[in-house]
Amino acid sequence: MNRRGFALLAVLWVLTALTALTGTGLIVARLGYETTRNRVLLARAEWAREACEGILLARFATNPSLRETATIELGRDTWCRATLDDPGEKLNLNTVDRDVLVTLLSSIGVQAGVAESASAVARRGAMHDLRQVPGIDSTIAEKLTPFVTLRGTGVVNVNAARIEVLRLLPGMTEEAALVLTSRRGSRPLRSADDLAGALSRSSRAVLLNSYPEFVRATVFEPQQLIATVEGGVRGTPIVARATLTVVPAAGRLAVIRRETE
Repeated sequence: MNRRGFALLAVLWVLTALTALTGTGLIVARLGYETTRNRVLLARAEWAREACEGILLARFATNPSLRETATIELGRDTWCRATLDDPGEKLNLNTVDRDVLVTLLSSIGVQAGVAESASAVARRGAMHDLRQVPGIDSTIAEKLTPFVTLRGTGVVNVNAARIEVLRLLPGMTEEAALVLTSRRGSRPLRSADDLAGALSRSSRAVLLNSYPEFVRATVFEPQQLIATVEGGVRGTPIVARATLTVVPAAGRLAVIRRETE
């Protein structure tokens, strides 16, 4: 009976070991399948993203006012979308004068100390996300986003900037800011001289008194655009993204920097 009991126990241990090995094998096989599947889905999402980049560049060539594409269905459940943003709409945190930044941020309820700290830190590195700046949490970043950027050349596109940003430019009166914002939809101004000609005598005098500083700080059309391109596969959470820094040039967009994630 002892030998029979030992044999039975040995058989049970062998069956248990085989079951464990089989289970482990199934888990490994499943993980391998999931890994392969995710790689395939990611590759499809990246292909969709690359396709959208080409579509965006082609559409801009025929319509330079394009700033976004609706979600594009590419077939086999793949999709993509893209947006174009002008960093010249905002003040560049890397180049803006400290006093100007403090004035802007104080006007939207951000403490001056945060503004000073953010400006000092941003100037030391090439950061592209406001939340990377110490002292700026998601709440403050949400307030800043419409007015401040870490991208672009540092000049302000007066035909795109918010009136809160325009008011901070050298030589800018309330009248000049209103003239710029009111002319965008119909006949946008093309130069500082055009702007001066559209102002009253007193506002023109203020602008001309700071004319060199105004010209250095502003442009009247985009110098750079930031393209955000996304691609994905329906029914999955996988999305491939790219951020492109592009320069408008003779009816097309020239890509000068590409960041993928």
